[in-house]
Amino acid sequence: TNAHPKIGDYSFTTLEPNLGVMNGLITADIPGLIEGASGGKGLGIRFLKHIEKTKILVHCIDIQSEDLVKSYETVRNELANYNKSLLAKQEIVLLTKSDSLNESKIKDRLKIAEEINKKVLAVSIYDIISLNSLRKIVSKTK
Repeated sequence: TNAHPKIGDYSFTTLEPNLGVMNGLITADIPGLIEGASGGKGLGIRFLKHIEKTKILVHCIDIQSEDLVKSYETVRNELANYNKSLLAKQEIVLLTKSDSLNESKIKDRLKIAEEINKKVLAVSIYDIISLNSLRKIVSKTK
């Protein structure tokens, strides 16, 4: 996307929205929302305003998260508390860092995630095929 965000192996690496362009579609990497963001905790309201302008949400969850469902529901609850119309936006759940697990574990995690959202994809920055799959899905949202 030609964006140059800070990258690190820890939660909340993204501290401010980062814009990029992919196939003519503007992308925004928005920092993770925490519980209470819709009530003004942290920088939540500022980030939620950016989300209102999007066509599609790509909800990134670390595939190693102890509780994928809770991670997902925390953000969905904050979206609902801020503006219920955000829940109607097209959404993909992206399980990141899939290179950190073996194929069997990835399938198990995908199965869990598919119970909360049918559009789920496991990706790794080291797997160009998974990234191309994501590009293809996102590009269809124009």
